[in-house]
Amino acid sequence: MYVQPLDAPGAGALSAPTGNAQGNGTLMAGGMAPAAGDNVTRFVPPWFNQGAGGSPQTFFTPLMGMLQQLMQMLSSLLGYGCNGSSGNGLGCPPYGNQQYFHNATGSSEGDPHLSFKGEHWNNMGSQPNLLNSNSIAGGFRISTQATAPNERGVTWNRSATVTLNNGGTTVSLNRGGQPEISSFGRDISIACGQTLQLGDGESVTRQENGSLQILARNSEGGSIETTLSANGRGVNVDVSAHNVDLGGTLVNGYDRRRDGEGDRDPIPVDPPIAYGPVATPVQPPIVPPLDPSPVNLYPGL
Repeated sequence: MYVQPLDAPGAGALSAPTGNAQGNGTLMAGGMAPAAGDNVTRFVPPWFNQGAGGSPQTFFTPLMGMLQQLMQMLSSLLGYGCNGSSGNGLGCPPYGNQQYFHNATGSSEGDPHLSFKGEHWNNMGSQPNLLNSNSIAGGFRISTQATAPNERGVTWNRSATVTLNNGGTTVSLNRGGQPEISSFGRDISIACGQTLQLGDGESVTRQENGSLQILARNSEGGSIETTLSANGRGVNVDVSAHNVDLGGTLVNGYDRRRDGEGDRDPIPVDPPIAYGPVATPVQPPIVPPLDPSPVNLYPGL
């Protein structure tokens, strides 16, 4: 078998092209030139020929402008790079069931009162979807479980849970102040002053007062910080979000107030209290049934 040896450097080897007569390098200057002597005719478009009055820049300028406009449209559709110029007052158009917020705060506190971006309203029921975001890798969701109503119909948050990593990680706090952390089926304990890394830029810290601080971040600079704390009767939830998409009960309730529609959620009402003696209802008179036997109007006959 015969193997042809490799070409040695020298004549006919690859080399960089030389400049033109004016001393300016060609478009392919500094690049690798094709091997000489391959009998292939190579066509150079006239707009690349600087001697013809054109240049690569003049050819690509319209194309680059079109590409830049397409990228801006794509960024707007995805909800990134918004500058507050949209007409919905939020700074960005809606994205699916969520909306983009540069800065937003929300809470579920007390018995409980909900709030978002300065709007407050009552809602004493459990909230399986208090707040959610698809801007965090693996998703982000806060849920609350309410106690049974007392004699006045008042409830509190019996517990609150932050769910991460496609449901694989949960961080909970009950109204007694006991934390529960689970990561893909494994229970994890946490001491006061300790911080646990949950993966994907997410962590949980137990403060000295027993509250839990959950931090979730993404690679685009977005973040959601959630604090769960026991208040003696229930669990308070406080959230601060930056540069992320948000949805859920807090965002929906805020939108209704912003649009002037008020609170659609029913508010428990105390049962009426009766004062004084209770009147006995009047029974209808008892009417004896008619005698079914016939009546003889002429007894002498």
